Amino acid sequence: MAKNDNAHSIRMVESLRKNVGTEAAEEFEKTYVLSKSASVDKKYEWAKKVCSYLEENYDTSTLISVRKECRCNDGKSIAKKLLKHLNKAADIEEFVRLFNQNETFASLEYISEHKILFCYPQCYCPCVKRVPQELPKTWCYCTLGNAEGIFRNVFKQDVKVSLLESIKSGSDKCVIEVEW
Repeated sequence: MAKNDNAHSIRMVESLRKNVGTEAAEEFEKTYVLSKSASVDKKYEWAKKVCSYLEENYDTSTLISVRKECRCNDGKSIAKKLLKHLNKAADIEEFVRLFNQNETFASLEYISEHKILFCYPQCYCPCVKRVPQELPKTWCYCTLGNAEGIFRNVFKQDVKVSLLESIKSGSDKCVIEVEW
């Protein structure tokens, strides 16, 4: 029997435990097993099943909360890069310009002094990025957890984030609206 020891699966179980309850987390853990040694294709199939499970069992708000908790990191290293440019800028518009001039892993779009778009030119998800097939947007809500962590560190306050587009759901980039 396969072990359920893949980091993505472990985060998913813990997020379900926190957001939905222990019973749901334990049932998920038994039903949706993913091992560390899972192939790229197995990870993709697992992700697809996770999306179906979440969409069939939870409302949008709950599934977004569950997926946000599944983020791969706290965003501090990316926040550090953003802060380097913010600290040199007189305002948010200049911050966006400086960031875009100097960074290639992402881009920013200015909306207002309290709202920007944070855009990734490629899928960075280690679980599914190597599979060319699409997934429901549900899978990509984890990026909201990353973005919240990043921009909370940048702006030193709570932020509101919304996923507008994602590469895995068919767009040419991932676009997250960030408001503070």
